[in-house]
Amino acid sequence: MFYVKVLAIVGSPHRDWGCTYRLTRRMLEECESLGAETEIVLLQNYRVNYCRGCGRCLVEGECPQKDDVKLIQGKMMKADGIVMASPVYVFHVTGLMKNFIDRCLPMGHRPSLHGKYAAAISVYLGVGDVEAVARYMLMFLMAQGAYPVGTVTALARNIIDVSEEDLGKAANLGREMIQAIKERRTFDWEVAMAKSKEFQALRKLILEGKDFFKKDYEYWKEKGWL
Repeated sequence: MFYVKVLAIVGSPHRDWGCTYRLTRRMLEECESLGAETEIVLLQNYRVNYCRGCGRCLVEGECPQKDDVKLIQGKMMKADGIVMASPVYVFHVTGLMKNFIDRCLPMGHRPSLHGKYAAAISVYLGVGDVEAVARYMLMFLMAQGAYPVGTVTALARNIIDVSEEDLGKAANLGREMIQAIKERRTFDWEVAMAKSKEFQALRKLILEGKDFFKKDYEYWKEKGWL
């Protein structure tokens, strides 16, 4: 029996009535039509504290803050496909989305999304690089091991209205997500990431700071990346 769970994390403060939500909802509707179970996390409805920069997640392995971040991360771990969606705010993702990504630092240092599938959605009103914002969210998931299915970007007519063409693109992304999961598409993550300057910089950081980055050092040594 084919069972798939697709989780969407939406960083728009408009919750469930803006363009970002509409595109995300259309993608998930297509996933549902193909037999998937879906869920949307509206970050505006969750308590996500700011990163304190204390570094305890790197030394001890997890963040000491008691909020909803671990709950959301748990949903990510249970999902087969993960979609991140944000409008463009001042050339980047929203503060809601960036704050959540910052709090996921341990997941980035110790990649934990291998075997999962990633997509990203971004929408803007014409100012900024919407493609770069979508790629940023996709790379966040890909860096943790998720297979990159693709992105959808859209030019909104206003803060609540997107075109039927863009909604169609979102539906297509939903079909592509389910197809990728069904086919169990893979890519050589270690080869893809080992060539990146980000991977090399992080490797150098962990090696030189192994007494501080204790959990990272143990994880990377076990994986053979050092």
